Amino acid sequence: MKKIEAVVPHARVERAFAALKELDLGGITYFESKGRGEIPRPKIHSGRGTGTYTPEFNVNSTIMVVVKDSMVEKVIEKILESTSSGLKGEGKIFISEIEDVIDVGTKKRGESAL
Repeated sequence: MKKIEAVVPHARVERAFAALKELDLGGITYFESKGRGEIPRPKIHSGRGTGTYTPEFNVNSTIMVVVKDSMVEKVIEKILESTSSGLKGEGKIFISEIEDVIDVGTKKRGESAL
């Protein structure tokens, strides 16, 4: 089993969800994250016309899913198709080995817990 963590621009996370839904995965977890990479950070206009500032970090979303080894390439393809415009700095995908999974409710272990 593998854990796939994809850091993508927050504005594209809904597209990623729609694409991953087509794969009929057991579940997807996501959370908002902040980071700094190659994409320029947008200038923010402060209230009452006092000027603009550039935030330290960009707002991203991190999508996390654990899948069978046979699903890894399909998941990666769906994430790339739905979030990449071909520009440098749009995010990263990390793939890690998962030793075991336990479903808290059913107490199933391994791939059957997915």
